[in-house]
Amino acid sequence: MSAFTSSWFAIFLDATMIIYTLWVISLGDTKGKLSLGIGAGMLAWLGALHLGLSTKSIFPADISGPAFLAIVFLAVGAVGALLLLAPPIRQQLLALDQRQLMLMQGIRVVFGANFLMQASLGGLPQAFGILDGWTHIGAGFFGLVAAFTLATGADGVWRAWFANLFGITDILVVASTLSLILLPTLTPHHPMMYAVFLPAPLWLWFHLVSMWKLVGEHSPAMRAQAG
Repeated sequence: MSAFTSSWFAIFLDATMIIYTLWVISLGDTKGKLSLGIGAGMLAWLGALHLGLSTKSIFPADISGPAFLAIVFLAVGAVGALLLLAPPIRQQLLALDQRQLMLMQGIRVVFGANFLMQASLGGLPQAFGILDGWTHIGAGFFGLVAAFTLATGADGVWRAWFANLFGITDILVVASTLSLILLPTLTPHHPMMYAVFLPAPLWLWFHLVSMWKLVGEHSPAMRAQAG
């Protein structure tokens, strides 16, 4: 196994995503301080995930595709509950503006490049790795385009909608394909699971919060209040 297809490289990418996410969050803080509590929680989550995957104890080896997909959705729900039910985290999440929420998706370009590399090295089935790589690169790129457009003061609302819908579709299609088609080939403890159970749920919720804010910010009531 190449070092670039190992669990340690997947952990490195997750750690990079954590640092990037904390940096984007810090852009809304006038003091420029990273949230140490959120960072510690994400690192603890990564550590627990690594323990479960490395010991192959987090999932049964013979888990079925539908059952695995159900666990993926439960994990997404658990992340949402943590983000929205813990007041300090909810306040910080809802305080993010659209530029930050879109910028959060930019790191997916790096993950997309990794999936392309995995496909070339045999770490992922070639067709899946190439398609997943390009769609992740697209999701990150569209997020960056939307963030830049919004930052310039131009009308970037439709770009934000497109980035959100494209990004959510990418996550759902990849999770479904991975669970229902490729799980017997990859196994439930493949290094890919480091992306499935840490970055992906957060990206999905960043998309959902962005769309919720887009609807609220451009509702007739909000427009009337702004006028």
